[in-house]
Amino acid sequence: MASQDKRTTASASPVRRARSANRLPRISHRRLVDVAYEELRKRIVSGDFPMGSRLNEVHLASDLGVSRAPVREAVRRLSEEGLVVERPHQGAVVRELDAPALVDLYNVRAAIEPLAIRLATRRGMDTSQLRALVDRMADAAQSGDYSLVARHELDFHSVICSNSGNKILIGIFRGLEGLVLMGLALDDSGYPDLEEVAREHQPLIDIIESGDENAAAETMTAHVLSTVGYVIERFGGNPDDLIPAKADATGSVRVRAEARQ
Repeated sequence: MASQDKRTTASASPVRRARSANRLPRISHRRLVDVAYEELRKRIVSGDFPMGSRLNEVHLASDLGVSRAPVREAVRRLSEEGLVVERPHQGAVVRELDAPALVDLYNVRAAIEPLAIRLATRRGMDTSQLRALVDRMADAAQSGDYSLVARHELDFHSVICSNSGNKILIGIFRGLEGLVLMGLALDDSGYPDLEEVAREHQPLIDIIESGDENAAAETMTAHVLSTVGYVIERFGGNPDDLIPAKADATGSVRVRAEARQ
């Protein structure tokens, strides 16, 4: 009887081993949260979930094929990142930028992006990807798709930051991408000629290729602040709250704002 049990066990072992080998690895709750977070963040950054849109946990969980718990945790992380806010009787919604938020955002951009282009210029970055993105901006502008123009514009600035070689700076900009896209979309929607958005990025390419890192930093500062004053004024804010805009940049903002009204 004992020998029979041994034979049964021995004969079953290969089957068990085969089942064990073919068994799919369990996906941890943390992994599900990460997947949900990355997907929702991508949708917000790309503009698929526009500002003010409600994030319904039930619908999102169904679309992602997960339970509500990972979605709830992902939304909490997006809230900590500043991309989502909780509203009474509505729940989680994609954040909408107001004048103070725009001032805060563009003051940070005016601090880190000149540094990014300075470092990228010093490293002699290849500008072919930037040229391709300007072409994509122009194509999107010709079709009147300002959301897509803003998406390519974000990618343009992200490429410069990535080429800075500064991991801390790259991480900071990545954390701001969703808010930057929202700001760019608000700014670009006010252009009477969207193709001007593409043209405004050519000087940045030229200055990188010149190798003059100081001029590159100055050009980026002027670029970042050149038109956002119009949006800030439209929302009832004051462009003078932009810190680097106390001298030349403020005048530039106001002139460009008046030209677009």
